[in-house]
Amino acid sequence: MKFDKLKPFLYRILFVLLSSAIMVFFSEKTFWYIQGYAIVVLVLYYAVPVAVCLWTIDYFQVQRLSGVILVGGLFGFLVEGILTSIVYEGGLLNPVMPAYFVGWHGIISLVFGWYLIRKWLVEGNWKRLSLTSTLFGLFWGIWSLGYRLPESIQEFETYVAAGEAWLPGAWPVLDFAFFALIFTGMLMAGHWLLDRNTWQPKFSLKNREIGLLAFVIFFLYALQVFPVVPFGFLKLAVLISLVVIPLSIQKKRQQGYCILESLDGQIQFSQTLPLLTIPIAASLIYGLAAVFPPPEDLLRFSFQSIYILQMLVGGGFFIWAWVDSFRKRLV
Repeated sequence: MKFDKLKPFLYRILFVLLSSAIMVFFSEKTFWYIQGYAIVVLVLYYAVPVAVCLWTIDYFQVQRLSGVILVGGLFGFLVEGILTSIVYEGGLLNPVMPAYFVGWHGIISLVFGWYLIRKWLVEGNWKRLSLTSTLFGLFWGIWSLGYRLPESIQEFETYVAAGEAWLPGAWPVLDFAFFALIFTGMLMAGHWLLDRNTWQPKFSLKNREIGLLAFVIFFLYALQVFPVVPFGFLKLAVLISLVVIPLSIQKKRQQGYCILESLDGQIQFSQTLPLLTIPIAASLIYGLAAVFPPPEDLLRFSFQSIYILQMLVGGGFFIWAWVDSFRKRLV
């Protein structure tokens, strides 16, 4: 009897952890392959902002892509504004880092990695899944080449000397391919395990659960951010309000089902096989660079260009989501 009462809570925890593992793949493992195979602590850390975002989706009954993008922005702000203090770099009024993290954590991790992939899996749309997975794999491979640069190796060797478990520099191609395959397998398993039993069409939290989540957030902020940026909470409050305001407007005007309900469905593991194009494409680029080393100046240019592109994409999509929220009728 006690287990039956506890079961909904355990399923919500599992939903959060599986969603967190999916987003960690895109936010951490593909961007920082040199951090190696560490995963458990990352999933647990990310579970906090993931839980907040899932609750936000349910509370505001998010239905539209623009709403998902706004929640993606919230995800980026929480990851880099609570788990780290990076979003505050450049000053409290600087919009560059927030826009960059909307592009990285928001668009890539939550919108593409968690929402769109899930949507295409439920719909059985293997063509879009295969195409976008291949493109992401190519992106992953190109991005990873930047860690071959001498200044990158020197920077992360400093972290190694300080006790961090980084593996800087170029890896043997087979090592990189194995790494890419292992964590893509985690991605595939994460989406597959979010089946009819573990997927939560509703994610409303009880008051004590909200209190516990708020306490953890406050604790992480006090530990990670406050000693570095004492007034960072002012910027974080503004960024969160930039998400809450348009979501509130959408909630008043929309009709239909929340995305948590529309994405509920059974997924066969075989449906996730198109995701294997991610490690194939990434390893192809990584292997070609080992055979035909690109000029260092070209690597620097591509590395910096991706940074700028993510900032522009993040800022552009966030502005579009705001505009879309003020449409007279949302269906």
